[in-house]
Amino acid sequence: MPIRWRDRISPTAVGLVSRAWVIAEVDRAADRAGVVDAATRAQLVDALVGYEPPRTHGLRNNAIVWVGLIGSAMAAGAIGLPGWVGFVAALGAFLLIARELAVRALRWRLAQLLAERRT
Repeated sequence: MPIRWRDRISPTAVGLVSRAWVIAEVDRAADRAGVVDAATRAQLVDALVGYEPPRTHGLRNNAIVWVGLIGSAMAAGAIGLPGWVGFVAALGAFLLIARELAVRALRWRLAQLLAERRT
């Protein structure tokens, strides 16, 4: 499936992964699984773009993020840097972690969808 420019800027339901990433991942996994039908690949892409992993522990995760953000701002201030430097560094770290978790969830769901197609 060709990746267009709008696919690169279109988010999925997860938000941290683009539609272009989903298309590339489906192509890679479908090649390994032997799926050659373009319609099946398009269905897999649409299923993954709309997939939202179950959200659990929202309050706990919110508290962890805010304590981490404020704490890193305070730590940056304690070593003589502006507080926003620590805040931005922690925010970047949390975004990287969130993206990695989203990628793992989407890969897991893709493996499930491919297993369902085989049976």
